Amino acid sequence: MPVDKIQVSGDSRIEYKTATLNGHHYSYLLSQPKSGQYKATIFLIHGFPDISMGWRYQIPMLVSMDLRVVVPDNLGYGRTDAPEDFTPYSHKSCAADIKALATHLGESQIILGGHDWGAALAYRVALWHPELVSHLFTVCVPYARPMAENVSLEDLVRNAAPNFAYQLQFKSGELEKVIRSKGDIRQFLVALYGGRTEAGEVGFDAHKGVLLDKIGGLRPSKLLSEEEWGSWTTYGISKALSVSANFVAVNWYRTREVNSKEELAILDRQIQVPTLFIQALRDQALPPHLGKSMAKHIPRLTTKQVNTSHWALWEKPAEVNEIISGWLKEVVFADRAGKL
Repeated sequence: MPVDKIQVSGDSRIEYKTATLNGHHYSYLLSQPKSGQYKATIFLIHGFPDISMGWRYQIPMLVSMDLRVVVPDNLGYGRTDAPEDFTPYSHKSCAADIKALATHLGESQIILGGHDWGAALAYRVALWHPELVSHLFTVCVPYARPMAENVSLEDLVRNAAPNFAYQLQFKSGELEKVIRSKGDIRQFLVALYGGRTEAGEVGFDAHKGVLLDKIGGLRPSKLLSEEEWGSWTTYGISKALSVSANFVAVNWYRTREVNSKEELAILDRQIQVPTLFIQALRDQALPPHLGKSMAKHIPRLTTKQVNTSHWALWEKPAEVNEIISGWLKEVVFADRAGKL
């Protein structure tokens, strides 16, 4: 049975809203029970190169559980502002924006979920603003605690994590020189979402990045419908105001040093809230061994695994939704009932 999902256009179950948060214009999706009554508000944070509709398979399920669902387009994406300067993309800055959005919506506490960079940010929201987050869940990206000494991305790739080499390409500025048209942008997205050439060749390798010689010859994967491909091509990397602006979202890959400096202020903090981590077993950029030490740093951790690539939310939405809904019932709602 197909999993229900939000349609990218004309779906009455969602509203497009806007808010100015710490000087940045944000767009977000809002979906809530028809009755207007809800148990809690849940924020969902997307990653690269997504938009808020990256959570399209999860939104109906969460609303059916009487939750109000808020899904922002992150800085650099969709209809949200896309600053050229990379410093506003730091985790501290974006965490402050998430808190400001919660305040804008009248919430002092939220359930928080994240995928990809959205997962990395979700952990930091829980560290910078522990009073805001009652429960946390993340998909694909394991927790990496703040460190007293910054390790450059170059050194990390050279000495410990060659699977992060694609990030060197993303931050380098080289992509902007090659991806010049809307068609190129679509091919870039196709490469990241698993598209292959007619001969079966991939367009992305975590140890290299996007294989630029394959751009132009990749066939779309089935992870997105044709209508969704159109929406992602227009909004998936930024506001598409101009080709030159389309890659400001890679600024998320340029914040390692500023994040490290800012996080010296929270070295002693630990994520204390109940946390669910859904690990994708076939994520080439994030192999399973990376999540083995999470329980040492997150004492109330639940870990589940799905046999998918990095795009678990779309590849096996029924399985992912079952894990999330089960955790909500067994942990989140049980906690809330116990406090009444």
